[in-house]
Amino acid sequence: MPKTNIPPPPLPKSGLNSIEKLKQQISLNKKQEAEKRIETAAEEQKIITADDVPTTIELYTAVWTKFLANLDADGKMNLFTILKNAPYQMLNANQVEIVLASQHENEMFEEERINTIPFLRKNLQNTKLEVTIKVVNTIGFKKAFTGEEKFALLAETNPALNDFRKLLALDIQ
Repeated sequence: MPKTNIPPPPLPKSGLNSIEKLKQQISLNKKQEAEKRIETAAEEQKIITADDVPTTIELYTAVWTKFLANLDADGKMNLFTILKNAPYQMLNANQVEIVLASQHENEMFEEERINTIPFLRKNLQNTKLEVTIKVVNTIGFKKAFTGEEKFALLAETNPALNDFRKLLALDIQ
């Protein structure tokens, strides 16, 4: 009988494979982030006393200007420009309303809200401060399909076109 070489069974691997190591690292990172958030919240509570200072428009304007300067320094120019030009008003001592021109601007602000609200609360020394957003679509786009509609749209922006059309006795097609 010829001898056949049968390979021995594979040895069990000792330790963790790379996927399991990655899962453990992700789990550890999530745990560290949660602990960091808890520590940050605790520090914020220590900094802000139980006696909230009522917010005035002058105080809010000063802190808002400081916040905008931080956005500019961080290189967040789009958001800086949007918020710099956005009007705001104090609804009461604990609520501010910011008026934005589009839903896109609102989404950009919402991404930054996690940094904005703690900054404002800390610097205004008001833990009850709330920021609400009001989206007002002021820009309405008109679609012009026919020649008459296109001319009318152009004539709205430049009324002299009607005078030229009449002067030259042109018809719109």
